[in-house]
Amino acid sequence: MFRSNDGGGWDDYGAGRVTIDHLEGSTSEKEIVLAVIDAENKETMLLHLITPDDIYRRRQGTFISWFDPETGLSISLSFLDAAACSDVW
Repeated sequence: MFRSNDGGGWDDYGAGRVTIDHLEGSTSEKEIVLAVIDAENKETMLLHLITPDDIYRRRQGTFISWFDPETGLSISLSFLDAAACSDVW
């Protein structure tokens, strides 16, 4: 997972497992969250409420990127292969 930094570059936050599920405790089935769980310590690296807005981009077959208006950061998920990226996309 990568996040944009103040210098215009990207910071690498490490490897994790992506899951997509309904938001726990939500009364709406439309609230879906994307989570990235750290591969080593099982901590939550990212919890992102998926929006119907057109903010997501798939790049080079193995990247999903977006600008998160809540944090003001650009986020990019890099997948080992195009099939894994397609599963999440």
